[in-house]
Amino acid sequence: MSKPFILFRLQQIDNKINSARSRLDEIEIGLKDDSRLRRVQEQTETISQTLQEAQKALQTAERNVQDQQAKIQQSEAILYSGKVRNPKELQDIQSEAVALKSYLIVLEDRQLDTMMIVEEAEIKHKEVSKNLKSVEAETTAKVTNLEQEKLNLLRDLDLLESERHVAIGGASPDDLKIYELLRTQKNGVAVAKVSGKNCMACGSTLTAALLQAAQSPNQLTRCASCGRILYVG
Repeated sequence: MSKPFILFRLQQIDNKINSARSRLDEIEIGLKDDSRLRRVQEQTETISQTLQEAQKALQTAERNVQDQQAKIQQSEAILYSGKVRNPKELQDIQSEAVALKSYLIVLEDRQLDTMMIVEEAEIKHKEVSKNLKSVEAETTAKVTNLEQEKLNLLRDLDLLESERHVAIGGASPDDLKIYELLRTQKNGVAVAKVSGKNCMACGSTLTAALLQAAQSPNQLTRCASCGRILYVG
């Protein structure tokens, strides 16, 4: 195998390794990111609390109405019992009964308003509970998929590392040193393929002498413009 081909093949392997490691980093971030689920959980807890408070308020309103109805019944029982004969006392009891009935209307209106609040809270609670179940299912599926992808990438990385070890064995230490330096300096592209008469990395037109030199299997020829190793595939 020619020197440029060995390094070009090594670059392909390294690119795949870098891509796999980059994706693994993304997966780790994705596995730790439960912000959406937590946001929906918090929303559900808030609405659940609102519903509980509304239900308690409704219970209080219902008790107030029942207590007021009991007071009215008690007042009317005294009024119609015949035990009170004093006109002034009868008038006072009648006035009290009227006042109690007037306030009962107020309490019943409050009870109705609270019932509507409870109904609205129940509707919202059903909606967010349904949404929470959906998000929980999506989160579980996402984690399962990411974990499987992670396992596949780790297996791929093992194979790529083995391939890289074999590829490195075919290159000289000096060639590897140049390759690694260029990888660092040229954003990971140390070896540029030649297309026609052009360097595919920078697009510059190569001289006839460079083209001829790049075809030699026993030497490394570098682009006069970008400095990358040229590979004639």
